[in-house]
Amino acid sequence: PDINQLIKISENTEVQQTGELVWTEPAFPTQLDDVTVFFDASQGNGALAGFTGDVYAHTGVITSASTSPTDWQQVQGNWGTADANTLMNSEGDNIYSLSYNIEDYYGINPGEIVEELAFVFRNSNGSIVGRDTDGSDIYLEIFPPNEGLLANLINPKENTIIDLGSILEVELQLSTIASVSITDNGVNVYDQTTDFVDFDLSPTELGLHTLQFAITDGTDTINIERNYFVLDPNENFENPPIGTQNGLNYGSDSTFIFQLTAPGKKHVFLLCPENNYNVDINQKLKKSEDQNTYWIELPKSIFENGKNSYQYLVDGEIVIADPFATVVLDPWNDDNVPSDVMATLPDYPTGLTSGIVTAFDLEKENFDWEDESFEKPIQTNLIIYEIMMRDFLQDKNYKSLIDTLDYLDRLGVTAIELMPISEFEGNQSWGYNPSFHMAVDKYYGSRTQLKTVINEAHKRGIAVILDVVFNHAFSQSPLCQLYWNPTDFQPSAENVYLNETPRHPFNVGYDFNHESEFTKEWVKQVLSYWIEEFHFDGFRFDLSKGLTQKFSGNNAEAMSQFDFTRVSILKDYADHIWMHSEDAYVIMEHFAVNSEEQNLSDYGMMLWGNTSFEFAEAAMGYGSSLDWADYSERDWNDPHLISYMESHDEERMAYKLQEFGNGNSEYNTKDIEIGMKRIAAASAIYFTLPGPKMLWQFGELGYDFSINRCTSGAINPDCRLDPKPVRWDYQEESNRSELYDRVAALSHLKNSYPEVFTEGDHTFYDSNSFVKSVKITHSNLNVISLANFRISNSEVNPRFHNEGTWYEYFSGQEIEVTDINATMDFGPGEYRIYTSERISPPDGFFTSVNEFNSLEGSVFPNPIQIGEQLHIQFDQ
Repeated sequence: PDINQLIKISENTEVQQTGELVWTEPAFPTQLDDVTVFFDASQGNGALAGFTGDVYAHTGVITSASTSPTDWQQVQGNWGTADANTLMNSEGDNIYSLSYNIEDYYGINPGEIVEELAFVFRNSNGSIVGRDTDGSDIYLEIFPPNEGLLANLINPKENTIIDLGSILEVELQLSTIASVSITDNGVNVYDQTTDFVDFDLSPTELGLHTLQFAITDGTDTINIERNYFVLDPNENFENPPIGTQNGLNYGSDSTFIFQLTAPGKKHVFLLCPENNYNVDINQKLKKSEDQNTYWIELPKSIFENGKNSYQYLVDGEIVIADPFATVVLDPWNDDNVPSDVMATLPDYPTGLTSGIVTAFDLEKENFDWEDESFEKPIQTNLIIYEIMMRDFLQDKNYKSLIDTLDYLDRLGVTAIELMPISEFEGNQSWGYNPSFHMAVDKYYGSRTQLKTVINEAHKRGIAVILDVVFNHAFSQSPLCQLYWNPTDFQPSAENVYLNETPRHPFNVGYDFNHESEFTKEWVKQVLSYWIEEFHFDGFRFDLSKGLTQKFSGNNAEAMSQFDFTRVSILKDYADHIWMHSEDAYVIMEHFAVNSEEQNLSDYGMMLWGNTSFEFAEAAMGYGSSLDWADYSERDWNDPHLISYMESHDEERMAYKLQEFGNGNSEYNTKDIEIGMKRIAAASAIYFTLPGPKMLWQFGELGYDFSINRCTSGAINPDCRLDPKPVRWDYQEESNRSELYDRVAALSHLKNSYPEVFTEGDHTFYDSNSFVKSVKITHSNLNVISLANFRISNSEVNPRFHNEGTWYEYFSGQEIEVTDINATMDFGPGEYRIYTSERISPPDGFFTSVNEFNSLEGSVFPNPIQIGEQLHIQFDQ
């Protein structure tokens, strides 16, 4: 009988061969056996390669009691400790071993069946961990006792690809001595009786080859088939059609064109459901004349009926999703994606492949945009609201963000800045660990829902800015995997997109080389996509100072010095953006020397200016200089400075007030009611300084959970990236809702008179550590904002432009100025804004900052009946 139906064939068990990660002696262990497990630290992710200290196993078993293929049972080893039970023996040359009896070592319960051994390997404290090449756990198969004849085909792997004239190594491990006959496309190439086959094959024919193994020990028989391919190394080269871009191209009504730029590679195959994610010579990509680009045109029909997904197989070894994918299927994280989002996508090809897969639309989406009449607000008067989807909305979904646009509109927001929403590793993240820079991360919703957010924002006059991360990618990115050094777990020297090691001290992930022509073209295609496909109005470049090849090591000061090449790179990217939209916003998180930032500002870019510490100090009642929030103090020619009191990176002002605020027996800034007024006072100075402004989400409600809050409630810097509470209920607290009203009123003033705050002459009086004022002169309106940041009364000199009538903006109170040099008495934390014309804040804003006007009058009739008219009359 065909024993294939009766005997388990192992094709994955690792045995002791060069280049293997783990193996066992015996080669086919049962759970009853004494076993020695060997680990080659130079293989897999190579994290422990060359390590000189003790190496420990962290191990468990997958058993009949496991609930999933990764559900470890009976785990051995106390993580982070020098556990003698899991200490491995060094065999030299990066090889380590551990010997034990399987049932005794793991404490297997009676009747429990062990299916696999599970491992990772570590140093004593667990800071260095050896894993499989893709970072996953390592598994070894365990076989039932008395199974009979077992075979493990080590080489060739399925779909091995070699050039004509090359050698194919054939390796086969058997559990006992048996007769082995092997044919290659029907021609006999091997006949011996052995328990281990190891020989070289020199194929002479191009194309698909099928190796057939016939194995018998007289009792059992095993038949195995394994395909490999022989290619002509002297292939013809052909350029793709003009205009073809990297990624998927909708070539014609009936075809798709797939293109990948991968200099230095030999060959690329498209893997897809049509070929069961196996190599098919008909899906081999052509190579361009410069041998840098691979492309293929295929009929749309082969991708229909849920088959619209693919990967690339590069050089027969590297399986990647498309670096230019706009949608990916992630087998590790998609279970937590909203079901309505996944319903629009093809199913993951389970059983056919592994890893991340590219998905795509059979027909390009035709979204019904309604923003043709939208005009971007002028950048010098923007009010930007920075949002991290995860911590802003309870359901973290674009659909809810649409419902929140009216709230932002009432607040006076003129631009939303979304923290990174391109596919990043995992689901719970700030987004600065990107892996697919052109794909919308599905955790927050679909592409259509994101487009709807932008469309609806534009209908309200609100621009939408995307936070982009071009300093780095993480290891899940195909741009990393295309050229990867697994031993050092970093990009290899051949990587045309990324540096082997970072060029500066602030790098996270893997550092892009922006002097590479391939990186530049990649960045520009990504930017074009977000503008053309999603109508984004501009970009905030995360860590733009990092887009440099000048090596600064660990010297942050050296990194910040003027870098002409970096400036040229950023201007090139800005020009590309402005080619699409001449009024698009280009914002840099730069923090370099002022001369470099001024150069970029003069070119038309906006730059972040971190004044969070200074404003918080003022609000808390400590002496502070706020002059760096004023672009003119930096000698810039244009108001392109986005100074901010809060951002995603800084501690929350309300938290600092409550924890560290100054006070005395009569007045304490730690008090929440006082604290909210202090934030309003800081806002009055901040908003009236010329230039674009930025709010961090919930800052207008005095969000007071620390940036370092853990999900447990503890405060720890290690919890900086942890999810934070979503607190829309803050609107129901009077102190916080009043702060919202103040910020909205300030926005209203700034939005109502953009020419005043962009073209007016201004002076910022900041020499006093506690008393601040901004004086603006314009033919349409003169403005004076004043604040006393002491915790006691103070005299304030308003420096009125002229004698006559002035109006306090918040209260509407009218004053007659007879002496422009006369001082005014301000209580602790008091703030006022005086204007030369009466201006009414938005409806609902009528309360004085520190006092109520006392009005007498009558209300009648009283009592009143339903349907009667109520009269309110005030005495003059």
